[in-house]
Amino acid sequence: MLLRNSLHIHHLPKESKLFKRKHVTTLITYSLVFFSAISMTACSFSDVSYLFKSPAQKQAILHKSPAFWEDTTSVKGSSNLSILHNVAFEGQPYNDTRQFGDNILMVGQGSYNNSIIETDDQSVQYSFDVYNPWSNEITASLTHDKTDCDDYMIKGDRLWLINSDAGRATIYDKDLKEIKTCKYNPEDYDGNCDTSDSDDGDVPNPGNYYDVSQIATSADGKYALVSGVTPDTYKYAVSDIRIDDNTVLSTYEGQSFSMSCVDSKGFVIEADTANNIWNYHSSDGENSFFSLPDVVDVTLAEDGDMLIRCQDLSSDNIISYYKYSPATGVSSSFSYNLATRNTGKMSDSSSDSAAADTKTYCSANSVYLPDANCVMMLLYTAQCNPEILIWSLDKGKNDSKAEITSYNDCDTLLQALRDDGSYVSPYSAIDPADSTDENQEATEEAGKDSEYNTYGDEVTLIPDTASYDWGDLSDINARITALEQKYGFSIYFGPEVPKRIDYYDIHQFKNKDKLSVALDSLEEILGCFPDDFFTQLCYGDIRGMRIYLCGDISSGHSDMINEPSGFVNIINNHNVMVLNCNYSWDFSYTVGHEISHLIDQRLTFIHTYDEKSEFSEGKWNSFNPDSFSYDDSYANYNPDDPSNHISGYFIDSYGMTFATEDRSEIFGTAIDDYINGIYDDARFTDDSPIRNKLDYYSRCIRDGFDTKDWPDTMAWESVLTATGAQAD
Repeated sequence: MLLRNSLHIHHLPKESKLFKRKHVTTLITYSLVFFSAISMTACSFSDVSYLFKSPAQKQAILHKSPAFWEDTTSVKGSSNLSILHNVAFEGQPYNDTRQFGDNILMVGQGSYNNSIIETDDQSVQYSFDVYNPWSNEITASLTHDKTDCDDYMIKGDRLWLINSDAGRATIYDKDLKEIKTCKYNPEDYDGNCDTSDSDDGDVPNPGNYYDVSQIATSADGKYALVSGVTPDTYKYAVSDIRIDDNTVLSTYEGQSFSMSCVDSKGFVIEADTANNIWNYHSSDGENSFFSLPDVVDVTLAEDGDMLIRCQDLSSDNIISYYKYSPATGVSSSFSYNLATRNTGKMSDSSSDSAAADTKTYCSANSVYLPDANCVMMLLYTAQCNPEILIWSLDKGKNDSKAEITSYNDCDTLLQALRDDGSYVSPYSAIDPADSTDENQEATEEAGKDSEYNTYGDEVTLIPDTASYDWGDLSDINARITALEQKYGFSIYFGPEVPKRIDYYDIHQFKNKDKLSVALDSLEEILGCFPDDFFTQLCYGDIRGMRIYLCGDISSGHSDMINEPSGFVNIINNHNVMVLNCNYSWDFSYTVGHEISHLIDQRLTFIHTYDEKSEFSEGKWNSFNPDSFSYDDSYANYNPDDPSNHISGYFIDSYGMTFATEDRSEIFGTAIDDYINGIYDDARFTDDSPIRNKLDYYSRCIRDGFDTKDWPDTMAWESVLTATGAQAD
């Protein structure tokens, strides 16, 4: 039908009208979702462009305004602590958190019955969630039924699940997607190396260290802290290395493996476990030593400050944290009592088991988020009530006691600890657990007092020698000061000398004239050695040398020489030599004998790392009679009974107790011959076993020391200058 003006008018069917209304309703719903999506982000509603940004761009925006703050509440009475409660954490068996790339790995261990605490009849399994703190959500999960492991480790943004029995590692990416499975041997992989990745295989070692190991890596993966033994000085060393070009930024010598961390500005290492001493070594070589008890973790913040976590693991109740710089002190800190945390889920039972279930624990690891300027720690109970304790680093101190003092060197700090009575000796007496009633009775019957098993490691009785009135010993003190400056070691005498060194009782020696004679002898003997000789005795973790001039030396221990004329030992990372000045007439032998022990220790240390070194006990034993073996004990030694002495092979029967005593007897005798001008000692005649031993030992010394500035013939080699066969 033709209508006027060609206007087409249609009536919509009923169904079509309903469809229109339904469509409008859908649009409204989509708009609400769109609004909610914008509201859930950290940007304003007007910033619609956020929804169209890439994941990386969104993450960058969230870093400026992290979403996790929306679920936090302040800890009562604290200005810098908050508690983060995320509903996604509820009921999860989390007991640790780890840095996982840009996110946090929530580590769970559960029996999946009713507790995360393992008992004999429970099988504990791991589970893992990736928590994105910036968006405040769980972004990936690996449930317990998908893990077949007894251990795990993290390398960057990769998770390794270890099955020790199967010798297998399964590797997952940052989204907990399986990458591959490979064979796993802790010795081969050193804890977290994936040999298929070329950048993970080798430890950077520009110094060609022996026994090198990478003990820490910076958070950005650009710097490595490497520990090893230097091939020239044979000292333990820790070096800060820039990984991309293998450049050594700074090195601290005299320190072996320890708890540590590193970044571009320097590194932190534990220097003394007994006294809780730490050293911050800056990239420009400056050291700052400080003591702080119960340190369990140290992290370096982006501004170079240390984030130091302390916790008494025996009580596990108080956690303390310090943001500390040696230059500016403590800028932020807190102490938090785990017992004060209220989980909101208290048990009706008052039993011990109920109390244990509601007891709050803290994760072993903390996570530092530089962009949020905070540190996160997991709080949890056995009944799966995890929350995160957040420390805001820019909110000042909550601990009024938070003061830390640093020192330029470790020995000064140790003396400060002695002065205030807080020093702890790393040496202990006989373990009470090893003692018996019979031993105690025998000790009492022998008349031994309580000091019998006390180890003496006190350095000096007069720490401040500059202000001490030396009286008639002033000239002796001046001579000793000159010797100290010349040779680079410390000498203690008279009232300085402690009354207990090692397991020996020490008598002070204060006679001015006799001390002067002893010093004359000591100076003459020290002159037999090159100027750098004693410096080279500082190897491994030995920091220096200390000589004590004293009176009588005595010990009641059965397997020790009871009244020696001298002895040496390594005490508190120092070579210590104690000399009885009553025997100064024999110092030419005694001091040479004791120095030989120090030489032995260096040569033995070097051979541990360099099997091609000249010195070896096997080679030394080849100069002894067939089937001979040392006693390896002083118990049977009797100086008044020479019947056991094998003439021609040993200076005396004392040299038959230990191999090191054999060498020391020969070396001390050679020094004594040199000082006394004896060049025809029959014991060193051509091709005699003793001569061959000294010749071999002399070659070992030249091999084990830097001798480029030494004379062609050393004092102890003088008896070898006569024509004779050289030892093979």
